[in-house]
Amino acid sequence: MKYVPKGERAAWHDKAIDAAAQADLRAIIELWLATQETERLAERLRTASHQELESLGHYTTEPAAEQLMRSHPDIAAKVYRALGMRILNAKKSRYYNAALSHFEQAKQCYRTAGLDPLWDALVDEIRQTHRRKSAFMPGFERLAQGDKPNAKPSYLDRTKRRKGSGGTIGIGAPDGRILVP
Repeated sequence: MKYVPKGERAAWHDKAIDAAAQADLRAIIELWLATQETERLAERLRTASHQELESLGHYTTEPAAEQLMRSHPDIAAKVYRALGMRILNAKKSRYYNAALSHFEQAKQCYRTAGLDPLWDALVDEIRQTHRRKSAFMPGFERLAQGDKPNAKPSYLDRTKRRKGSGGTIGIGAPDGRILVP
């Protein structure tokens, strides 16, 4: 584009973008993100299948989801869904926290777009398909119930629950007395 005369840049830009539409999805996403062609990107991702999105790496799709979150939350939710499902389907337990984060973003985008039934369908699909992933499902169930997926009770809350007292607990002695040095 730097060799095109200034008066013809808009026309050449449109020609280049139209020609690029025939390329593979990964290349299109990168190009349209770089050129701020958000509407074209949104339309192309709207027609992409879940499998097509899941086949792409997170370096390509995550920036697209972040870009579309405000203007097209429904499409961003679709991309975040694909990011999370890619990790689950590949059985990458090391990245289950990232998958939970992607599903949390997907849930937020589905809610923003008013697509609660799609979120509920995704929850049902994950519960059926990935129910045996014991390292993933507790966090996902917390997310599905409305909590943060990695929210763990504080030490004090766990101790109160274990003691069953609900009151203050002393520090030091087993009987709850506070030991002073």
